[in-house]
Amino acid sequence: MATTEEIKQKLEELVQPLAVSQGLDLVDLELHRPRRGRTILRLFLDRPGGGITLEEIARVSRMVGGLLEVYDLIPESYHLEVSSPGLTRPLKKPGDYQRYVGRLVRITTRGVMNGRQVFRGILQGLEDDQVCLQEGETVYRLPLPEIAKARLDIDLKKTLKGDKDLS
Repeated sequence: MATTEEIKQKLEELVQPLAVSQGLDLVDLELHRPRRGRTILRLFLDRPGGGITLEEIARVSRMVGGLLEVYDLIPESYHLEVSSPGLTRPLKKPGDYQRYVGRLVRITTRGVMNGRQVFRGILQGLEDDQVCLQEGETVYRLPLPEIAKARLDIDLKKTLKGDKDLS
């Protein structure tokens, strides 16, 4: 029986070209196989520049469902979820660190670096396999292989301050 990682790799190879053919990016693919209960396959899709529609999500969901029936990559029964990655989308690929330069991000490292594991600041880009992140006056260079999780973040104070309709 194939491992979860092997199945994920095959699923990504199957879904990625489909997403591209629809003008979309496959942001992330999760396969959760609990000991009990139904397996869950989650696909997170977005349009380059953002703004995927519900109609696009529904269309791709039907297309992926058909592909999964034909290729039968998941041996057990499963539930397919297709959605947008949301405002706090994960940064998974090296290109994401260039695409979102200037945005607020939250990065968690695999081990302690500079006395901590969580960094939050303005993304400066990717240089020599290191993510450059500015927190105040300090610029951190975090090696890409040491990043456990990275995602866009929202500055709620700034967002709420700018929205005059919220009371």
